[in-house]
Amino acid sequence: MIKHSIKIEKTAYYYSIGELNKETNEIWIVCHGYGQLAKYFIKKFECVEKQNRFIIAPEGFNKFYINGYSGRVGANWMTKEQRLDEIDDYCLYLEKLTDLIRPQAHPKCKIKIIGFSQGTATVSRWILKTKHKIETLILWGGKIAFDFNFSLFKQKHSETKNYVVFGTKDEFYSQEDIQTYRKELNDFKTEWISYSGGHAIDTKTLKLLEN
Repeated sequence: MIKHSIKIEKTAYYYSIGELNKETNEIWIVCHGYGQLAKYFIKKFECVEKQNRFIIAPEGFNKFYINGYSGRVGANWMTKEQRLDEIDDYCLYLEKLTDLIRPQAHPKCKIKIIGFSQGTATVSRWILKTKHKIETLILWGGKIAFDFNFSLFKQKHSETKNYVVFGTKDEFYSQEDIQTYRKELNDFKTEWISYSGGHAIDTKTLKLLEN
C-alpha cells in the first residue's frame, strides 16, 4: 500500500464581532477548543466588544458529531492522524486570514491572539510561522504545543506580552498539573492568571485582559 496526498482548495469559515475599517486599532484572533464551533465560541467575547476593535473567531476544518451519528456538531483543529499536514493546513489558514484582514485596519493596528483549550497548541504553532507582529498572546485553559520552539519565539516575538490563564476548578487540569506546567514554562516570560471557575472563558478575567 502506498499513501498519496494532494493539495486542494477548501472553504474555511470564521465569525466576527465589530467593524473592520481604517479606524480599527485592535484585531483579536480567538481560537476555540476541541468540539466547539466558532459561531458559539465568539459569543464569549461580546462582553469586550468595543469601538475600533475587530474580533474574529476562525473555525477548525474538522467537523464531527459530538455524540453518535447525529445531533450537535463540533469542530477541532487536528488529530494525531496526518497531524503534520493538519498543522500546516491550519497555520496556512490562519496566516491567509490575517493577511486578508490586517491591511483593512489602521496601519498601526495591534493584534491579540487568544487560544482556548486545544486552541492554545494551535495558536502557539501558528505564531512561530506568522510574519505579523503580535502584540499579545493569551493561552487559556490549555498547554502550549509540546514541540514549541522557545528560542525561535524569542527571536521573532521578543516584545509580545504573554499570558497563561487557568481556572482553579478546571475539569481537565488539577492545580498540581498547573504547577508542574508552570515549572516547565519557567524560561517562558509570561504572566500567570487564575480565576475561580472551570474550563471556560471567564468574563471578568477576559475584561481584565482586554487592555
